[in-house]
Amino acid sequence: MTITRYAWCFHHGVIHTFREGDTPWCTATWIAFTATTRTDALAAKHAAYGDARFLDELPVEKQVEVIEISDARTGGPPR
Repeated sequence: MTITRYAWCFHHGVIHTFREGDTPWCTATWIAFTATTRTDALAAKHAAYGDARFLDELPVEKQVEVIEISDARTGGPPR
């Protein structure tokens, strides 16, 4: 059984899907959700980040949160 992970990409402004165990193909700033369906992932994104599609549409404190989560996942800022 393939498990799909859902993530909101604040660079592309869309939800991405990644298969568990695969290296995520997107290297931009995204936040993964524990949701098991696309609908639940979109609801979680909306609850956490509202209608913002792109990073600059978030309040500064949420921008910092997203960047810190992304940096923790990747081991640092993009090069």
